[in-house]
Amino acid sequence: MRTLRDMINDNALRHPDKIAFKSGAESYTFGQVNRRINSLTNALADLGIGKGDRVGILAYNCPRHFELFGLAKAGLVCVPLNCRSVGRELSYLINHSELSALVLESDFIDVVDSIRDELKGVREFVCLDGAVQSMRSYEQLIEDYPPDEPTDDVEPDDPCVLFYTSGTTGWPKGAIHTHRSLVAEASFPHRGLSPDDVVLCVMPFFHVGGSAAHMIPAFAAGATMVVHRRFDEALVLETIEREKVSYVFLVPTMILRLLEHPAFDDYDLSSLRAVGYTGAPMPVDALRRGIARFGEVFFQELGQTETLGMTVLRREEHKLDGSPKILRRLESVGKPLTEGELRIVDDDGRDVPIGEPGEIVARSDRIMQGYWRMPEETASTLRDGWLHTGDVGRMDADGYVYLVDRKKDMIISGGENIYSREVEEVLYMHPAVLEAAVVGVPDEKWGESVKAIVVLRRGAGASEAEIIDFCREHLASYKKPGSVEFWSELPKTGSGKIKKDEIREPYWMGHEKRIH
Repeated sequence: MRTLRDMINDNALRHPDKIAFKSGAESYTFGQVNRRINSLTNALADLGIGKGDRVGILAYNCPRHFELFGLAKAGLVCVPLNCRSVGRELSYLINHSELSALVLESDFIDVVDSIRDELKGVREFVCLDGAVQSMRSYEQLIEDYPPDEPTDDVEPDDPCVLFYTSGTTGWPKGAIHTHRSLVAEASFPHRGLSPDDVVLCVMPFFHVGGSAAHMIPAFAAGATMVVHRRFDEALVLETIEREKVSYVFLVPTMILRLLEHPAFDDYDLSSLRAVGYTGAPMPVDALRRGIARFGEVFFQELGQTETLGMTVLRREEHKLDGSPKILRRLESVGKPLTEGELRIVDDDGRDVPIGEPGEIVARSDRIMQGYWRMPEETASTLRDGWLHTGDVGRMDADGYVYLVDRKKDMIISGGENIYSREVEEVLYMHPAVLEAAVVGVPDEKWGESVKAIVVLRRGAGASEAEIIDFCREHLASYKKPGSVEFWSELPKTGSGKIKKDEIREPYWMGHEKRIH
């Protein structure tokens, strides 16, 4: 079984002078990236930081993220931190992961200084992009140490990264991923990545979708990556045209924002051959609009921080013509990957009949090793070799998986189970709706009632009664929203997921917490 060390070294030999990363005016070849990683590991070793130690990175997207992942060559463990976190959240993440060193961009110096006294375990603070008093210089460390290859033994099952979950319920948990899981994720043939590809990286690297499912597979393939610090619609469209980007990976909210950009049709996007999406279900109506405007270039991957990839809906299955059966597959998240297993089970772990909803459980080489320093949560999630995802899904007779809801997002109203995603799909069919989130709110008569939070498209208008009537036309009456609120934007995690707990919380203050 290969390791990240093998992957990095192989590309340094095969493509030493080929550009691996472009970011603004910076560019680095595969050979340079390897040498920089080696110098950095040697510098940290001289500071007493070596195999098994955790090194955090707090930065917007930049090529140096990969260099921190590359510390796994010497057995170190990278901890990418959500750059949208506030001081209290960062203090928890840094202390919980027991970082030995923290590498940060100068943009985050103030927030780190505000909590520095709380960070008892961090021995070294390193600034990525400048000389700062009381912090070491990242570039100076690389310059001062030779690029000799690390000599530490590295095994496939050694930890190499802690990915923290989004923390939409309670404190985030650190999913331990190994060389085995990351190399397995990078090896999917359906992506079709090659050294000829130009890959645009805009999803945040602190999230598995941006790094494990996108950056690392692109690097493994020898592709050239163009890195954007943050997502900007106009810059994305401009870059695709200028750099002849062939491959990009996005979350659905990013695709929606691109489709809404007023100058979308002014750009030449013909170089794109693949647009992957992940992180959340894609509303079918929006997906149809995307295919009509981008072409038949989409593919979908379903995964979690804990599982990495589980299913794929391939490019050839993203079509707007065909039989009703074939078109219905756009509503699915595809079929389970052949490199692993997936089942739909009831609360007792028994397989449910075809077409019936149940919890999605998975096992593969991509599954996390466990949660860092959380044995009870690990035992609850990993049972009998299967990872219990908390996602409710169903599988049809042809093996396609349909994501129904998160268990915690299911609404129980008057004894009826209502899946929020089903209502959201209808809301996205309304021509005025840009984004929507459906949550359950307290109801004295029914226990819970359905509330829709809607963001309207630019220049569009709609009333609460119009939205409710529209849903009544497409849903059983008990599923339609009882109320609708119009917001200017929906709260999201750094990876682009809508934060339903944050939406739901104010309505449940003073009410008994629901337990489904």
